[in-house]
Amino acid sequence: MTKPSKLTLTMTPPLMGFEDTTTYTLQPLPDNACFFTLEAQDGPSFILTKPHFFFPDYRVQVKQSDLANIKAEGTEPDVYLIVTVPEKVSDMSANLMAPLLVNAQKGLACQHVMHDSPYSTRHYLFPPEKRRHCG
Repeated sequence: MTKPSKLTLTMTPPLMGFEDTTTYTLQPLPDNACFFTLEAQDGPSFILTKPHFFFPDYRVQVKQSDLANIKAEGTEPDVYLIVTVPEKVSDMSANLMAPLLVNAQKGLACQHVMHDSPYSTRHYLFPPEKRRHCG
Protein backbone atom coordinates (compact mmCIF):
# COMPACT_ATOMS: atom_id res chain seq x y z
CA MET A 1 0.00 0.00 0.00
CA THR A 2 1.51 3.31 -0.97
CA LYS A 3 -0.89 6.01 0.20
CA PRO A 4 -4.41 5.28 1.43
CA SER A 5 -7.08 7.86 0.72
CA LYS A 6 -8.82 7.13 4.02
CA LEU A 7 -8.75 3.95 6.06
CA THR A 8 -10.61 3.00 9.23
CA LEU A 9 -8.44 0.96 11.58
CA THR A 10 -9.10 -1.02 14.74
CA MET A 11 -6.12 -1.13 17.12
CA THR A 12 -5.61 -4.65 18.48
CA PRO A 13 -4.58 -4.18 21.25
CA PRO A 14 -5.22 -0.46 21.82
CA LEU A 15 -2.31 2.00 21.75
CA MET A 16 -0.42 2.22 25.04
CA GLY A 17 -1.82 5.07 27.08
CA PHE A 18 -5.02 5.17 25.02
CA GLU A 19 -6.64 1.90 26.07
CA ASP A 20 -10.19 3.30 25.78
CA THR A 21 -9.74 4.18 22.10
CA THR A 22 -9.60 1.44 19.50
CA THR A 23 -10.99 2.96 16.28
CA TYR A 24 -8.94 5.42 14.23
CA THR A 25 -8.94 6.91 10.76
CA LEU A 26 -5.67 6.88 8.82
CA GLN A 27 -5.34 9.31 5.92
CA PRO A 28 -2.65 11.20 4.05
CA LEU A 29 -1.84 14.72 5.15
CA PRO A 30 -3.04 17.02 2.36
CA ASP A 31 -0.26 18.40 0.16
CA ASN A 32 2.50 16.41 1.90
CA ALA A 33 3.38 12.96 0.60
CA CYS A 34 5.57 12.11 3.63
CA PHE A 35 3.01 12.41 6.42
CA PHE A 36 -0.32 10.93 7.49
CA THR A 37 -2.82 11.57 10.26
CA LEU A 38 -4.16 8.91 12.59
CA GLU A 39 -7.24 10.25 14.36
CA ALA A 40 -9.85 8.92 16.73
CA GLN A 41 -13.25 10.57 16.44
CA ASP A 42 -13.42 11.60 20.10
CA GLY A 43 -9.87 10.91 21.14
CA PRO A 44 -6.22 11.36 20.29
CA SER A 45 -4.70 12.21 16.95
CA PHE A 46 -1.18 11.58 15.72
CA ILE A 47 1.08 12.50 12.84
CA LEU A 48 2.67 9.46 11.18
CA THR A 49 5.29 8.82 8.54
CA LYS A 50 6.60 5.79 6.72
CA PRO A 51 10.13 4.78 7.80
CA HIS A 52 11.64 4.78 4.31
CA PHE A 53 11.01 8.53 3.90
CA PHE A 54 13.50 9.42 6.65
CA PHE A 55 15.21 6.21 7.83
CA PRO A 56 16.04 4.06 4.78
CA ASP A 57 18.04 1.53 6.85
CA TYR A 58 15.29 1.03 9.46
CA ARG A 59 14.34 -2.60 10.09
CA VAL A 60 11.49 -4.00 12.15
CA GLN A 61 11.70 -7.40 13.75
CA VAL A 62 8.03 -8.37 13.76
CA LYS A 63 6.77 -10.94 16.24
CA GLN A 64 4.32 -13.63 15.18
CA SER A 65 1.96 -12.48 17.95
CA ASP A 66 1.79 -9.01 16.36
CA LEU A 67 1.03 -10.52 12.97
CA ALA A 68 -1.68 -12.64 14.59
CA ASN A 69 -3.17 -9.54 16.29
CA ILE A 70 -3.68 -7.89 12.92
CA LYS A 71 -4.42 -11.14 11.03
CA ALA A 72 -1.39 -10.63 8.79
CA GLU A 73 0.22 -14.05 9.01
CA GLY A 74 1.99 -14.72 5.73
CA THR A 75 1.87 -11.09 4.61
CA GLU A 76 4.03 -8.09 5.31
CA PRO A 77 2.22 -5.31 7.17
CA ASP A 78 2.60 -1.62 6.37
CA VAL A 79 4.84 0.13 8.89
CA TYR A 80 4.24 3.65 10.21
CA LEU A 81 6.10 5.72 12.79
CA ILE A 82 4.50 8.13 15.26
CA VAL A 83 6.00 11.60 14.84
CA THR A 84 6.39 14.22 17.56
CA VAL A 85 6.05 17.77 16.23
CA PRO A 86 7.54 20.26 18.71
CA GLU A 87 7.30 24.03 18.51
CA LYS A 88 10.44 24.12 16.37
CA VAL A 89 9.35 21.97 13.42
CA SER A 90 12.94 21.23 12.42
CA ASP A 91 13.24 19.20 15.67
CA MET A 92 10.53 16.71 14.67
CA SER A 93 11.30 13.20 15.79
CA ALA A 94 9.92 9.72 15.24
CA ASN A 95 9.41 6.80 17.58
CA LEU A 96 11.45 4.01 16.00
CA MET A 97 11.16 1.77 19.06
CA ALA A 98 7.39 1.30 18.75
CA PRO A 99 6.18 1.39 15.13
CA LEU A 100 2.59 0.82 14.09
CA LEU A 101 1.94 -2.29 12.02
CA VAL A 102 -1.06 -1.99 9.71
CA ASN A 103 -2.99 -4.63 7.80
CA ALA A 104 -4.87 -2.32 5.43
CA GLN A 105 -6.89 -5.15 3.87
CA LYS A 106 -8.37 -6.17 7.23
CA GLY A 107 -8.48 -2.67 8.77
CA LEU A 108 -6.38 -3.79 11.74
CA ALA A 109 -3.31 -2.26 13.38
CA CYS A 110 -1.11 -2.70 16.44
CA GLN A 111 1.84 -1.00 18.03
CA HIS A 112 4.92 -3.20 18.09
CA VAL A 113 7.40 -2.36 20.88
CA MET A 114 10.95 -3.48 20.13
CA HIS A 115 12.46 -3.64 23.64
CA ASP A 116 15.77 -5.19 22.61
CA SER A 117 16.69 -2.93 19.72
CA PRO A 118 19.10 -0.10 18.93
CA TYR A 119 16.12 2.24 18.49
CA SER A 120 14.62 4.75 20.88
CA THR A 121 11.39 6.74 21.03
CA ARG A 122 13.10 9.87 19.68
CA HIS A 123 15.02 9.90 16.41
CA TYR A 124 15.23 13.24 14.64
CA LEU A 125 13.76 13.27 11.14
CA PHE A 126 16.37 15.73 9.92
CA PRO A 127 20.15 15.53 10.44
CA PRO A 128 21.76 18.25 12.59
CA GLU A 129 23.03 20.28 9.64
CA LYS A 130 19.49 20.47 8.19
CA ARG A 131 17.85 21.22 11.56
CA ARG A 132 19.94 24.40 11.83
CA HIS A 133 18.64 25.69 8.49
CA CYS A 134 14.99 24.76 8.42
CA GLY A 135 11.85 25.49 10.41
